[in-house]
Amino acid sequence: MIKKCMGCGALLQTKNKSEVGYINKKVLEKSDYCERCFKIMHYGEASLIDKKIDQTTLIKEINKTKYPVIYLVDLLTLTKEKLDVINILENNVYLVLTKKDLLPKSVKDKKIISYIESRYENIKNIFIVSSAKMYNIDKLLDKLKSDKVKSIYVIGFSNSGKSSLINSFLKSIGKISNITTSVVPNTTTENINISLSDNLTIIDTPGFINEKDITNFIDINEYKNLIPKKEIKPKIYVLKPGFMLLINNILRIENNTLEKQNLIFYLNNNLEYKKMKAEKNKNLKNLQKEEITLESTKDIVIEGLGFIKTPINGSVTIYTLNKSILTKRDKLI
Repeated sequence: MIKKCMGCGALLQTKNKSEVGYINKKVLEKSDYCERCFKIMHYGEASLIDKKIDQTTLIKEINKTKYPVIYLVDLLTLTKEKLDVINILENNVYLVLTKKDLLPKSVKDKKIISYIESRYENIKNIFIVSSAKMYNIDKLLDKLKSDKVKSIYVIGFSNSGKSSLINSFLKSIGKISNITTSVVPNTTTENINISLSDNLTIIDTPGFINEKDITNFIDINEYKNLIPKKEIKPKIYVLKPGFMLLINNILRIENNTLEKQNLIFYLNNNLEYKKMKAEKNKNLKNLQKEEITLESTKDIVIEGLGFIKTPINGSVTIYTLNKSILTKRDKLI
């Protein structure tokens, strides 16, 4: 019997528990999900698999088909590097910016769309959505219908919200949502074809791996407690010379100048911030160190978590799990 997991797309197998698609042979006939997906869906258990996705090969295969593409990018950690993927996609692209519900309500769609269009003239179809709130889901589906799209790929980096988007599509048309969603990288392991109607098939793909993402440097169960789950309330801190912030044992930010430094954090509301004197304080000084120049026109993206902005130029020293998780981008809001 050959079956695929409805959650992640892996071929179900009963021989190797450490490989993708494993299921106990006693339940093979009656179950449509591998053991990993079942535990994610019913118990919230997170487990990583060691399977790297070849982004270049996948995009080449997609380009050959001529099928259009929905490319998802998480709004919180949107960077030039992620947007530049569009330049190697040869087919028609619908750029879908996800997790709008996490940004403050004051951030308007028009401003974000203008931000993208001013930097990428070739991007014509831009949608800002929230799968959790079903925001603009019908608008995106209506556009696919009006464009007479028959088959379309859904691609993006891990945790960009691909599976959540597809499940929201299914919910919008009254079908059961059955794709496994999780913060765990590589939740989807193989392509999954989902028929939304007689006229439209969605092809879910494994997520691209972002080597800079914080999930590469932290226990996945700890990470689950760090990611934002509802609308972010920005937190503003003024660091005097000689002072620092400790944030949840993952960030130490020191003012290394003779001027006050203003920082605005767009991160999980429940993170713990501790402001104290830096002198003789050794907390988190064992982490990797990076000197960061603050610019009022730039955000500091913490890959996988959110971003920091500042209204003035300056400089700080940041200690973190791995300095590669810190990326700069043009100011988003």
